[in-house]
Amino acid sequence: MASITRYTPSAPSDALHAIWEGTVAALHGAYSLPAAKFHSLINAERAAVHVASVADQPVGFALTYLIPVGSKANKAKQHYRGSLAALVVLPAHQRNGLGTQLNDAAVAQLSADIRASYSLSTPPATAGEIQLGSTFPRIFPGLPALPAFEGAKTWLNARGWTIKDSKNIDLYGALPNDVDLEKQTETAKKHGIVFRAATPDDEAALMELEYGEFDAFTGWPDQFPKFIAAGRAEDIFLAINKHGEIIGATLAAMPGSPVHAQLAWPDQLGSRCSVIACVGVSAKSRGEGAGVGMCAAALIDLVRRGADGCFIDWVAMVGFYERFGLSQWEAAYYDGGR
Repeated sequence: MASITRYTPSAPSDALHAIWEGTVAALHGAYSLPAAKFHSLINAERAAVHVASVADQPVGFALTYLIPVGSKANKAKQHYRGSLAALVVLPAHQRNGLGTQLNDAAVAQLSADIRASYSLSTPPATAGEIQLGSTFPRIFPGLPALPAFEGAKTWLNARGWTIKDSKNIDLYGALPNDVDLEKQTETAKKHGIVFRAATPDDEAALMELEYGEFDAFTGWPDQFPKFIAAGRAEDIFLAINKHGEIIGATLAAMPGSPVHAQLAWPDQLGSRCSVIACVGVSAKSRGEGAGVGMCAAALIDLVRRGADGCFIDWVAMVGFYERFGLSQWEAAYYDGGR
């Protein structure tokens, strides 16, 4: 007899990990996850796991997350966005309705929790959304666009999800490489822009930029205070104009950082794999090479610090990061939601 129950946080997760390895990783080996990493992802803040069991043996699960829509500074966007981060059923138990039951349980849980969070915003929110994939933490930002997953696309569409044709990608590149990164900083430097790692003293000015310019990007601005609180200010790289103003910032993080903890794949790409994320330049300062120069300078610094590669995830801009010697990592992702 089949049942749907909730996983108890911090409980052993070996059986669920085996399901992941027997489904997603079996379809595409690059998506295999170590048991410890899998355990940390399903036990993240505001995570929930719905488990399908047959004869008391887990055979499938759905992983969900909740994340505030806006940053801590945006009082109108403190309610939650939901995420269906994963939904898998072992092949021997597919086509028995368990996937639909997991989907229904996950959507019902997320919908209820999102509605309950409306009052966290001022004024209270009146509508919410659920993402297919997840933001922070993140395994996939959408549905992998692989032939092995095309059946899942059809299945999800039939259960009320909207899968868009638009795609995003992850990128990876070994470091150091043969790209002249220093040359890519020259345009910005001609405009008096300089680049350096952040210090804790930069926090106020940095957060003025992040909250003012990038609050529409769910989960983005609040990453920076996490790094400073963790003593990892050096994992933030800045662009500063000739007036001494911070006009751009990016996470340029070495292993062990807060963003490594929230992403599934960088730790699987090498013991010294760095991450670049949350790259942004103020609107008034664009067009002077600050974004290109900041990323190039950040990569130069990561090489200096011993990085042997760099992972950049959830990218929509075609060609921007490829100039630094990075290329698409594994499949693109379909955007989806409801």
